[in-house]
Amino acid sequence: MLPAYFSQAKLFTGEHHAEMPPGTLYNAVMRLSELNDFCRLSFRFLCLGIFLGISVLLVMPVSAQSFSYETEYPGVNYSSGPLSDRLTRLVQDIDSGKVELQYDAEGRGYLDALLDALEIDPSSQFLVFSKTALKTRFVTAKTPRALYFNDDTYVGFIQDSRSLEIAAMDPVLGSVFFGFSQDPDQPIALEREMSRCLRCHDSYSMTGGGVSRFLLSSVLADPEGEIVTHEVSIISDTSTPLNRRWGGMYVTGLHGDQETLGNFVIDDVSKLANLNLALNGNKVELSEYLDTTPYISSGSDIVALLVLEHQIELQNRLIRMSYESRTRLFQEGDINEQTLAELSKPFLESMFMLNEVALTETVSGTSQYSEYFQLLGPFDSQGRSLRELDLETRTFKYPFSYLIYSEAFDSLPDKVKTYLYSRIRTILSGEDSDPAFSLIAKTDLEAIAVILQETKPEIFAL
Repeated sequence: MLPAYFSQAKLFTGEHHAEMPPGTLYNAVMRLSELNDFCRLSFRFLCLGIFLGISVLLVMPVSAQSFSYETEYPGVNYSSGPLSDRLTRLVQDIDSGKVELQYDAEGRGYLDALLDALEIDPSSQFLVFSKTALKTRFVTAKTPRALYFNDDTYVGFIQDSRSLEIAAMDPVLGSVFFGFSQDPDQPIALEREMSRCLRCHDSYSMTGGGVSRFLLSSVLADPEGEIVTHEVSIISDTSTPLNRRWGGMYVTGLHGDQETLGNFVIDDVSKLANLNLALNGNKVELSEYLDTTPYISSGSDIVALLVLEHQIELQNRLIRMSYESRTRLFQEGDINEQTLAELSKPFLESMFMLNEVALTETVSGTSQYSEYFQLLGPFDSQGRSLRELDLETRTFKYPFSYLIYSEAFDSLPDKVKTYLYSRIRTILSGEDSDPAFSLIAKTDLEAIAVILQETKPEIFAL
């Protein structure tokens, strides 16, 4: 059992998103450092800061005792259902000879070719130095893990590792996890990870009813990447203040006086007595921390991280809604409107970006990610897109998610989509009964409505 004084750090758990008082952080961590050896051992197994397709060190076979999705969600069939994610489809094309990946023996193996084949732009790169990966022994502040992503696939690269760690958004099954071998002497094959990864990515099951999800965590880590204390760790989303985001990661970009936990390596806990996050902010390159030549890009773009924060939040809520609705339809054959309203509320709040913490100063990245992302469209006749960025008061110019175009959304049961289309139309008209949506500016609703009418017209097909 942990000592009573661990509760002093509860302010920094995922239960509250308050601003972080430096003095409180210092006191908590200084006391926690007395049990540093205990923490280093326990965190490796608790793995509360796991991130994007990675898992703890404990290994058990998938079984009825360790994996209950088949009984909890018989209409989903997570472990046995057919995979149709982007990565699985690519490997099928490789097997059939339609696609060939080039291996770079002197560089990053299959990474560069795989990103190209998956349509993942290298500018999406962000670097994570906390030991929140399967291959933890290779990850330190000098050798962070690089992650790259598009709308539905996340690829992790670790120096000297013999495999890539990949998470994908399957249109029906939700978040699925894979190992991708870096051995050029063996045929390319996927190894699906379930029991190991789901010990953290099924963290919803701690409160009943497990659902796999992606995780974006913020932790305090030392030069070896070891988490200093899980009591100061949170799973972040768009409602998390910036000064509590991106701990255990590197961040490049300009963000004014807004502080983050990025680039903060705890080499001496006594430094927390005069914590000054501003010293680690507004970095345009990372040479003071590490050698970036082994990586595709030299940065860890703040704009990519802002986009990622929204994307993961919405995908997780879509997965939850999908699992619950598919199960009711499978078991009962139908689902009433009241239940649909309850299941879809968190998803619609994220779709309309109601929970995002406002930016107080302009943010700009250091890569070409902003330009790349905004060019993806689709665009209406006025050249507007849901991918258009604001980066002055909020991440996106129009508060409605580009993931409305995703395969996962299109693959929702027809009954669910019909209900969502109806609610979206009502919200855009300003007539929705939920007062939370009344806070959206009328000009934003009007612009979103036109963009959707021209790029997703099925929403308005009565």
